[in-house]
Amino acid sequence: MCQKEPGRVGLDVTCHGSYAGMEPLLLCAMCLEGGIKDAFEQNDGIAIVVEPFGKNDMHLYYRLDEMPAYQFPREDVEAISWLLLTIGDDCARCGQQSHFAWLTSAFVDPELPEDPDRAVFRNMDRDIEHLCRACAATALAKSYLSLKLGLVTAEVPRSAMGVLMPSKS
Repeated sequence: MCQKEPGRVGLDVTCHGSYAGMEPLLLCAMCLEGGIKDAFEQNDGIAIVVEPFGKNDMHLYYRLDEMPAYQFPREDVEAISWLLLTIGDDCARCGQQSHFAWLTSAFVDPELPEDPDRAVFRNMDRDIEHLCRACAATALAKSYLSLKLGLVTAEVPRSAMGVLMPSKS
C-alpha cells in the first residue's frame, strides 16, 4: 500500500488469482498512473478497456474465451472478437503500437446487464480509439480519479485477449 496519501484504487494484477510474487496493490492518486503503467507493461496480451463510469466500483477483466460462461450473449462475443482483431496499429495519442481499444460509455449499455439475451455492447461500427499501454494507463487513471469513488477495485488484463469492464460489487 502506498503511504503518500490515502489509497483510492485497489489494483489486482492477478484478477483474483494467485500468482507467485504478485499481490494486489492499494494505490493513492499520486501513484495510480505509474502503478497501472507498470501492471500493463507486464502483460503481452491485447484488450478492450471500457472506460469506467457512474457508480461502478469495480473494473473486471473477462478473457474472450470466458465470456460465454459469464453469460455474455453471442452478439457481444462476436463484437469483441472482431474489435480485438483491429488492435495493433498506431496509438491514436502517441503513435506507438496499440495494445488496447478504448471504449467510452457510449459503446456500452449503461445498465451493464447480466441478461444473456441482452447485448452489453453497442455502436461498435463507429471509430474506436486504439491506445498503447502507456496511453491506456494514463486514460484509465484519469477516469478513475474523475469518478471520485471511495475505492475502486480494478483487475488488469492478463496475457490473453479480453475486455476490462466496469461493474458494481
